[in-house]
Amino acid sequence: MEVFEESYLRGSMTGDTTTGATDLDRRLADAVERLGHGLRSLAQRSARAQGLSPLQQQAVLALFRRPTVRREVNALAAEFDVTTPTMSDAVGSLERKELLTRSPSSDGRRRLLTLTGRGEEVARELMTWDEPLLTALAKLPVEDRATTLDSLLHLIADLHRRGVVSVVRMCTTCRFFSPDAHADPAAPHHCNLLRIPLPLAELRTDCPEHEPAAV
Repeated sequence: MEVFEESYLRGSMTGDTTTGATDLDRRLADAVERLGHGLRSLAQRSARAQGLSPLQQQAVLALFRRPTVRREVNALAAEFDVTTPTMSDAVGSLERKELLTRSPSSDGRRRLLTLTGRGEEVARELMTWDEPLLTALAKLPVEDRATTLDSLLHLIADLHRRGVVSVVRMCTTCRFFSPDAHADPAAPHHCNLLRIPLPLAELRTDCPEHEPAAV
């Protein structure tokens, strides 16, 4: 144990990438993974209470929150990184449960998805599925939450550029986003569409005006 501690501390102090930095990155990745496990458990629990699968729950919430963006099976499949047949099966199940309907688009070539009245009721009940996480986050200082949001959005943007994350409509992946354009640490970034500084606490994760930046 003493040998390990001495080696670990020496690596941390010297910046050795085989000990200190890599170990920190590994622990951060482990923490994110555990958080993901917890969120999946919450999603499964709330979906099961409504007689849905987690994917069906995601589809209902996506159609409820941004119906004009996600009204097609292909769009939902890309949104949640599943195959089109898998999403088609989920949508078919929701249709049989009378939570959504499919109707021809104006050009007649596409089938658009719309929640029924019952589907909207279920969506409202599902909106609180992540309440335990929100409660835990509320205990952190606002400044910490804002900094964490900024870090996570940059991390997701990098994964998006690497092809790990498919569909994102965040500030950090938008062509109007200019990082670190201002000296103010609370609002360092700039939106060239709105022409305003972007406070860290107001960075968007799903912006309707989002336009993908060149990769």
